Amino acid sequence: MLTKISLTFGSRQILQSIIDKYPERHFKLMQATTHTRKLALFDLSGKDTIFQSPVKLTTLDSTLDAQLNGMFYYQSFQVNGDRQKLLYNTLQKVLTEPADMNGGYMLSVDNKAEATTLVLLTAWADFEALTAWKESETFTSLKNFTSIGSDNSYYDEIYKPIF
Repeated sequence: MLTKISLTFGSRQILQSIIDKYPERHFKLMQATTHTRKLALFDLSGKDTIFQSPVKLTTLDSTLDAQLNGMFYYQSFQVNGDRQKLLYNTLQKVLTEPADMNGGYMLSVDNKAEATTLVLLTAWADFEALTAWKESETFTSLKNFTSIGSDNSYYDEIYKPIF
């Protein structure tokens, strides 16, 4: 199981130069589906980050066979107070009922300003599998945390692999 994941953003040229410079790393170059010019490079090596401007994540939990193959669904949740424990328990439940996902990780953001941010990173074979999960009862349990309000913030992005 991965204990650390890091990612960074940039142009294809810059991200490809990082891939070329560190061939021993397990990288996934991904493209956002809603903002097609937005590219992300995920470092799935589990090693300390080599990125200059990283988003560093620490694993809190994962599916039993957490394979990060296919497209990624990145969800970031930040809630206040008592809802933090409820969110944590809900994300753990999502990982124990993995549906057709290839794998999933519950992560925390590694910086003091966002220490209460939890991330759910799931991998899917295709859009159909992800869409079916988003219409399931398991996903419905997350709905309380996916609206932006005074007591929480939410961000999500679907990334497809670039070959």
